[in-house]
Amino acid sequence: MAVIEAISTTYLEADAASVTFSSIPSSYEHLQVRATIRSTDSGAGGYSGNVKCRLNGQTGTIYTTRTMQGGDFNYAGSVSASSWAGGSDDYMNIAYGPTSLQDAATYGNMIIDIYDYANTNKNTTLLTLSGYGAGDSDGEGMSVNLIATLADYTSAIDTILLFGHNNFVRGSEFTLYGLNSS
Repeated sequence: MAVIEAISTTYLEADAASVTFSSIPSSYEHLQVRATIRSTDSGAGGYSGNVKCRLNGQTGTIYTTRTMQGGDFNYAGSVSASSWAGGSDDYMNIAYGPTSLQDAATYGNMIIDIYDYANTNKNTTLLTLSGYGAGDSDGEGMSVNLIATLADYTSAIDTILLFGHNNFVRGSEFTLYGLNSS
């Protein structure tokens, strides 16, 4: 039987540039972050409202990302799909959320799985599922994203920094969970 335990929750009472989970215990097999997010970013298109991540404050070019995205961004109702690769970055693009262009009540959801985060014998991998759905002023209505990331980094993860191009808005909420198989 799998066990999931909440480690820490951050609810934003005011806009914030970042959220940090630190002093993460090494007693779990995997970590998971679940979040409800919105950005103050006012840009349009797939790159706006993106959520970035750094592990243990590592800023070297150690992160490689693969993204699949679908939605009706800037096509006024026409659905499209795309995929792309990013590599040698000093952060991970791990999710895309709604921006100030979407209706004010629109928040996106994000689930980040961080596998074997305490295992120092292999690189860290993350898998993120994110999305949102709502109308906005430029015809952008929804987005669904699947993002896989490899961190060329073998130290145990004890700090997770989440940030974006702009601030996360008040009401965004982030919860870190620890997962064990029994």
